[in-house]
Amino acid sequence: MEYKYLLGLDSKTYEHPADKSALQVLRGKTGFETVTNFFLNWAYIKWHIVSLQGSCFQISPESCEELYNQIKEVANTLDVHPLPKLYTEWEYGINGYTTGYNEDVLMVLKSGAVDLLTPEELRFVVGHEMGHVKSGHVLFHMMAQLFNVAISQLPIVGALAEPIRFALLYWDRMSEFTADRAGLLACQNLDVALNATVKMAGLPIKYFGTNVRDGFMKQAESFQLDLNNFTDKAIKTLTIATSTHPWTVMRAEQLIKWYNSGEYQAILDGTTASNCVWPDCQQPVPQNAEVCPHCGRPQSV
Repeated sequence: MEYKYLLGLDSKTYEHPADKSALQVLRGKTGFETVTNFFLNWAYIKWHIVSLQGSCFQISPESCEELYNQIKEVANTLDVHPLPKLYTEWEYGINGYTTGYNEDVLMVLKSGAVDLLTPEELRFVVGHEMGHVKSGHVLFHMMAQLFNVAISQLPIVGALAEPIRFALLYWDRMSEFTADRAGLLACQNLDVALNATVKMAGLPIKYFGTNVRDGFMKQAESFQLDLNNFTDKAIKTLTIATSTHPWTVMRAEQLIKWYNSGEYQAILDGTTASNCVWPDCQQPVPQNAEVCPHCGRPQSV
């Protein structure tokens, strides 16, 4: 399959509205700036990065050329530059994560994702992680992962912790919807994205390749409609409150809704509202761009 390169892609064109609103609430929490500065200046960030670099397998042109090129191709599709440092970690779940800060951004794929997904499905997972990088999610994601460890080191942060902690975790879950949209833009096939999501949800290997999508979507619909009384809603809220990811069936449902809205196709066609046509090459570019990412020419005065 030939993939369309989305040069100049602006993450705001596919950002999930719940991601944006949750981040605004998070930034407005009293003490959030203090907690953020604590993370930015805390040596644990560097310790965490060094630990990963020392214990995980680095993906490079020399060590694993085929996988490296697959990941680089996804980065090029979504216009993510520079390429994060790439690693695999031994775990047989279908997942990955990003961590680090500034020039030390790392993307880690679980070995199960590489082994159990088709190359097309892997594009969805890699695109998801590249979406976090592109949207600037990485620092706050790491804060969510390490929050409990961090607040134990500084009592004043601990006193401010609970409202920030739950707001941070809620935003973390909402940001997954944005990253899933990036994953779809990377694999450019809804069925492929849903197949990857079904496998993440626990589909046994012996049923890989079978048509289970309709049943999975029925499960998502039932989860929304049938488990909808006061008790069910309360249980849903309490069980998800400390999680960093939304339920997998909800991720699939949200992705289908976005696909059906027409926004996904508009981005592929270069007709999103945040794009304009560059006069020299007639290619779609983000609004307010000073240099065209296609032809490299500056804006004419």
